[in-house]
Amino acid sequence: MFMHSMRFGLLVLFGFGLLTDALASTPALKLREFTTGTEASLRGMAVAGKDEAWVSGSAGTVMRTTDAGKSWERVRVPGADELDFRDVEIPRPGTVLLMAAGPGRTSKLLRSVDSGKSWTVVLQNLKPDGFFDGMDFDATGMHGLLYGDPINGRLDLYVTHDGGASWKPMPPESRPLLQQGEYGFAASGTGITISKSVVYVATGGAVARVWRSTDWGTSWAVAGTPVHAGDESTGIFSIGFLDANLGLVVGGDYAQPELKEGNLARSSDGGKTWVAQPQVKLEHKACLRPLGQKGVLVCGRTGVVVSWDSGKTWQSIEGGGYFTVDVDVNARVAYLAGSKGRVATLQW
Repeated sequence: MFMHSMRFGLLVLFGFGLLTDALASTPALKLREFTTGTEASLRGMAVAGKDEAWVSGSAGTVMRTTDAGKSWERVRVPGADELDFRDVEIPRPGTVLLMAAGPGRTSKLLRSVDSGKSWTVVLQNLKPDGFFDGMDFDATGMHGLLYGDPINGRLDLYVTHDGGASWKPMPPESRPLLQQGEYGFAASGTGITISKSVVYVATGGAVARVWRSTDWGTSWAVAGTPVHAGDESTGIFSIGFLDANLGLVVGGDYAQPELKEGNLARSSDGGKTWVAQPQVKLEHKACLRPLGQKGVLVCGRTGVVVSWDSGKTWQSIEGGGYFTVDVDVNARVAYLAGSKGRVATLQW
């Protein structure tokens, strides 16, 4: 099987190379960088409006801004100093979920219903081979899925229908049977997405595939993708849909982030099939977020890029690399986070 230690230490991958054929007519965007007062590696980001965002990362770090990133307040999570929070979600106002990724019992899910004043463990992995990778919720904030590395060859899956208060493990017959060496990446929690009540889970390693469920994880269809795979450091790292039909996946090889071939694929039929984008030359990337209409923002340790034509062409944004990003489409703002406590905002 793959090596957790390698993935866990190197998933700082949010490398997104720039495409030389950028959109000349698009005005240049600029990141506005802020300090947080922490040296943590920040991997999870959730935006709750134009002025509020939550970020999470190593050493149990959780921080919150309510003034558009100008200042960041540390949120204390009891007993979490050794946890690595790779994903944070805000399904409903005041409700926050933190996903810790790691082997065995270090993979757990904590929930707060009072904006972080108190926390409850609502899910914990008890299996030695377990390793949580990411979670997502639908637009109502009530229905969500969390996925993890395969156990006995099948994807680890949990479902909630009460806003994350309780989680039900899916029975073995409902969990996708993966190929040997196929798994997900706990990079930014965006290897899973829910679009129009359809759940998508992206994988990597031996193969790069997209699993699709229309019944909240009870049954699954799978589609192969042309994203580079075959080694434990390769595959799909992030997935997103611009509408019910148009989806993008990004990935590559985090051990060789400079490679620019086979790191992007596109679907125009709701994830049933995926095609390569050979005209796009992008370095490894690990977090993708739609910006509304045809806009897409992707970040990585080698930089940040944006597309305004559904991923056909890309332009680079100055400001260095970031590991994760989340957006508020209505407020037209993105929050990014990365190494050594770095955060930034972007408006368009």
